[in-house]
Amino acid sequence: MPKSQSLHDLLPHLACSECQQPQRLSIESAPTDQAEEWQTLLREQARPEHQIICGSCDRTYPITADGIPILWSRVLEQTFDSLDNDVNGVDPTEQDVKAANIQVYDQISDAYDTEGVHADEVTRSRLVNAYCEATNSRVGTHVDVGCGAGNVLQFFADVIDGPKIGMDVSLSGLRAVRRKGFQTVLGDAEKLPFPEGSLGLVTASSVLHHLFRPDRLMQQAHHALSTGGVFLTDFDPNGRAAQWGWLALQLYALRRPVYQMLSLGRRRVFHGSEQVQTWNAVAEFHNKPGEGFDIGELQAAIMTAGFELHRLFPHNCRDASVNRGSFVKPSPRHLLVQALSGRNPFSRHNSDTLLTVSVKPAAVPVMQPDGQISPAAKRQIQELFAEGRSGLQELTEPREPQDGDVVRAA
Repeated sequence: MPKSQSLHDLLPHLACSECQQPQRLSIESAPTDQAEEWQTLLREQARPEHQIICGSCDRTYPITADGIPILWSRVLEQTFDSLDNDVNGVDPTEQDVKAANIQVYDQISDAYDTEGVHADEVTRSRLVNAYCEATNSRVGTHVDVGCGAGNVLQFFADVIDGPKIGMDVSLSGLRAVRRKGFQTVLGDAEKLPFPEGSLGLVTASSVLHHLFRPDRLMQQAHHALSTGGVFLTDFDPNGRAAQWGWLALQLYALRRPVYQMLSLGRRRVFHGSEQVQTWNAVAEFHNKPGEGFDIGELQAAIMTAGFELHRLFPHNCRDASVNRGSFVKPSPRHLLVQALSGRNPFSRHNSDTLLTVSVKPAAVPVMQPDGQISPAAKRQIQELFAEGRSGLQELTEPREPQDGDVVRAA
């Protein structure tokens, strides 16, 4: 398929990341001075020839010379502008975290693909089983956030019928994904460039812990999904398992020199040099000893975003299904670390990683199981109240009701 045709096919599925208004995007030639500025910003060899213009807010976005739309948020654009600066490894900012992810995955995208990270049949089976258990739908647009090498898109290629779009911050990775036949867009996981209610499935495998504010992705996914749409995450660290003991921490401290000395497959990818190690430590923002995700807090964040949580499943990498059996097969590494921490590595609650499956309900649930008003309902009430108060403030003189006026009960 010609590049121009492919991009025009993709455009109706995108929205401005600034105002998120649907179907107001158009493609035009990029002015030379602006194109040269974007070329420098993106560190591209070829100058962008075209741009995307939002008809609602007039914001412009570059399209790479080979046809990848760059629908970045303001923060992500600023991150590219300061990409040559050192990241703060001690107290990283949102831009530091984004910059570290760009640097890491631009450096290792080819190796990440050839090493087959998270590309095995066990992972495919677990993700597909989780999706099929949550919904009977097999039609809809699938967006894989943080698509990496495109493995998850391949997992669902024959499962869900509809457009399949990979989104990431790494142009190197996106080019690899496009070579596999999928559509791609560079965008910010915390400000998704997709119209409201337009998606059937949003996947984010090994993504939440790479985000400065993972709750923003949950909120954005809820906004972009249609009613009944599924939000599926996996490979995020279990906070319970991340509470390592002293002996486990001593072993962890030895990992960098060992990884650099020995060729250890996929681990070598992330520890090939001191610079890549520093970037990776910041990119893995919530994935380190003592961090990870508390199961209760993760559940609350998903429900606050407005989802019905279908399944929150602690598991180890060898679990091919989401069946809550009593026995979990831990990896040798996980078995050793948990044993050194004085914890049972065969307990489900001590599993290494977390999978979540959530569904966008037909309406915002008003009550929680404990009888309290749900956070999403509170937010909707606050928005309605703010809207009503704003409308009252705009009325400087009383007026008679007009035909077509909508009257809300107080």
